[in-house]
Amino acid sequence: MIRPTLSEETAQSQAETNAARVVRCAPPVVSVIVPCRNSAQFLPFTIESVLRQELPDWELILVDDGSEDSTWDIIKYYAEADLRVRGFRKSQEGTGKSRNYGFSKSSSTVPYLFFLDHDDQLEPEALARMSAYLDKHGDVGLLGCQFQELSADGVKLGTGKRSRWAPGKLFPHQLRDDEIETPFATFYCGTGQGPFAMYRRSVFLQTDGWETTFWPHEDTDMFCQMALLTKVHFLPDRFYLKRTHPSQGMSDETRVQQAYPAFRAKWDNRQPRDSREAALLREAKKYYYTMHRPCRDLKVASETLREWLAEPNLGRLRWITHLLTSAVRGFLFSRLGA
Repeated sequence: MIRPTLSEETAQSQAETNAARVVRCAPPVVSVIVPCRNSAQFLPFTIESVLRQELPDWELILVDDGSEDSTWDIIKYYAEADLRVRGFRKSQEGTGKSRNYGFSKSSSTVPYLFFLDHDDQLEPEALARMSAYLDKHGDVGLLGCQFQELSADGVKLGTGKRSRWAPGKLFPHQLRDDEIETPFATFYCGTGQGPFAMYRRSVFLQTDGWETTFWPHEDTDMFCQMALLTKVHFLPDRFYLKRTHPSQGMSDETRVQQAYPAFRAKWDNRQPRDSREAALLREAKKYYYTMHRPCRDLKVASETLREWLAEPNLGRLRWITHLLTSAVRGFLFSRLGA
């Protein structure tokens, strides 16, 4: 068995600590599901953050998605040391299918789910605070939180904030921390989403599961699915630690941009299940194309204009022209009542 490489402070007492964790005192309250792909560099720290939770009643489902490094050895090490940790191994299929597979292996009696990325971490109070909130708010099916960026070597950077934009009286409104309820339109417009949330299992079961065809916008898709079914609340606390490093998938900006049209097409053509969903979809689509997108285009155009003034080139000029044309078209349709 290959023991994972941990920090000196953590490694000093880990063997004794793991040995004491083999007994579960109560049924799990949260299923933490982690898809893993070549995760050896960061996975031990991700797992450790779950082991350090103030809430001891959880299960950790680790899915090795065809890794080619020592990820599976790390999973086996922790699974043998703690009965709350379970590992599964399969061929490479991508994040969405791995999350769906991990969910299928979780205990059906566990009321809450948390889908944690393999290179990120949770603050010790995360599961306790978020599950307690859902316990007290039975009408809330999805609870998000804020995050803090973590460097590749594990240093908290004090940066990072998820913005949530919603329809305002005239222009888009960025929701404040004390505006905890978040409307469907926020996610339809591609804001507010991310792997920083706890799901109520009973609501998640009503969704179609994780989208598998347009990574990395499967988070946005899932938040849209959940928001059609339930209330979505947010806490301002930075319970989630999101690691930034060069090898993470989100650094591939071209792939991210190329996948977005597939998400947009799916939700622009979403078939409602009832009149309530029809109204939500209709209003969100109108708001996106006649207000949110034009305002965003103007913002990006102004940023690109500053870049063009510093370093003029034809490509930037064409992009500015495209953005301004798109914004004018959207505002014009709004004035015409489209």
